Amino acid sequence: MTETEVRLNVHELGVILSALQLLENRDENQIAREYGSAQALYHKLSTIMEGMDTSETGLRNDVVPSF
Repeated sequence: MTETEVRLNVHELGVILSALQLLENRDENQIAREYGSAQALYHKLSTIMEGMDTSETGLRNDVVPSF
């Protein structure tokens, strides 16, 4: 199997998009060699996020970091 579906809420998608924005050039190049373009993934996920309700994406006091 090479594909799967994952349900993400707007906050989880925001975390992934933020992480993709923070990639260093060398990390982005390594990811591109092994898996494909991080920039293409960013644009794909960004398009999905544009269609989501992002009205409550601000800092929430009830969220505890997982790390």
